[in-house]
Amino acid sequence: MIVPSQKQVPTDYKPADVTVEAPGATFVAAQLSATGPQVSVQHGTLRSTTVVTPDPKAAASLDNTLIWGAAQTTTWVESSVPISQAESRIALDQVSGAAVPWAGQCYFEAQMDPSKNTGCVPGSITFTGQLYLFPFDTQKKEYQYWEGALRTALPIAYRGTEKIDGLTTYRFEQAVPKTDLPADAATMAGLLAFLAPGARTGTMSYEGSRTLWVEPMTGAIVAYQERQHREVVPDTGATVVLLDATFKYDQATAKAILDDARDGRSQLLLLGRYLPIGLLVLGVLLVLGGVLLLRRRATAGPQPAELTTAR
Repeated sequence: MIVPSQKQVPTDYKPADVTVEAPGATFVAAQLSATGPQVSVQHGTLRSTTVVTPDPKAAASLDNTLIWGAAQTTTWVESSVPISQAESRIALDQVSGAAVPWAGQCYFEAQMDPSKNTGCVPGSITFTGQLYLFPFDTQKKEYQYWEGALRTALPIAYRGTEKIDGLTTYRFEQAVPKTDLPADAATMAGLLAFLAPGARTGTMSYEGSRTLWVEPMTGAIVAYQERQHREVVPDTGATVVLLDATFKYDQATAKAILDDARDGRSQLLLLGRYLPIGLLVLGVLLVLGGVLLLRRRATAGPQPAELTTAR
């Protein structure tokens, strides 16, 4: 049995930085010019990097909980143009990896209008389900996985077992059906002014899918693929695609997470399986050695007293 105290993510554990890339993506880019912001549909490679910073001091006042701050930056690679920046704070269970209730959780996405950049306000979001980790000893079953665009967790189902670079993983899949997204009047008007001149109103929708490959002993997500599709349907004119991209880990991220999963798996095996077996074998050998020693003494008879020479 794996030592229970080792099946917890330490509160000061810093996961590897995660970078995903989407070559051949379609997306909306907003750039500032002499005449003001310009919004246009572009094509190219998107690169999104998430850096997680643990907060063990904040976690110290909670039971079995991690507090992680995450900063995410998405860039149009060919032009080095920033597409989006976001930050969040979240509480996660140390064993299950799932989000847990916490008053300090928050999410904030930077806006072009500086007056709207309020920062990450505690209580601005309620995270649920799995986000960065799966449970230790992940099972072949359905879990709930966070869908950021819809601000809710949706089912993600076990679909099979596969090898990733020699490591056994469980493959999970999530499908997000086409769903209307709320959009305030000012945002919609701004998009339509640039992307669908002549339109007065429109609707925005989102659909997507995810495939995750999880190392079951540690719960590490060692491979990742995500498709996102957003579009606006104006009241007149053609549908405008705001985002169509399929993201995957870059090579450095894939290697770092695989190495981390292998190391964690080896430690758990050492502490939970091999070390107890070794101690059991050692205990049996010591018992056998004691029995043999007693038998040897019993068959040898009384030992002669030490001889002394009289003077």
